[in-house]
Amino acid sequence: MGDVTRGALVRFPAIGCRFFQQGRCLYEELLNPGFHTAWRCLVLARWESVYDDFLDRAENFGLSETELGVLWRKRFERLAEESAPCPDLLPGEGESMPECLHLQEDICLLRLPQCAGQCERFRLRENI
Repeated sequence: MGDVTRGALVRFPAIGCRFFQQGRCLYEELLNPGFHTAWRCLVLARWESVYDDFLDRAENFGLSETELGVLWRKRFERLAEESAPCPDLLPGEGESMPECLHLQEDICLLRLPQCAGQCERFRLRENI
């Protein structure tokens, strides 16, 4: 086996790990999705807050579902056009809403812990 001593731990590079994403480690998020609310996308969190407030107000007026839909579409169009409350928002490839390169489902990859490069949790990517 050459230079590898018996029992030595050989660590794999992070780039091949299923938990590695843009230099960040997804392990904790995949272990318990949504547990770390600090990792949530700031834009999505704001939109959800505005939507919850909208529903509370609309309930007080007894609006129908159709009326709610029309009002929300108009409100959301204005909301989406406003400047994003995130300094790290980078235009993505149109696969998510908001379109941000750092968004994965509802978390911001930049808010995850940085990947150390090698660790005991390494799992080979399935699509390499």
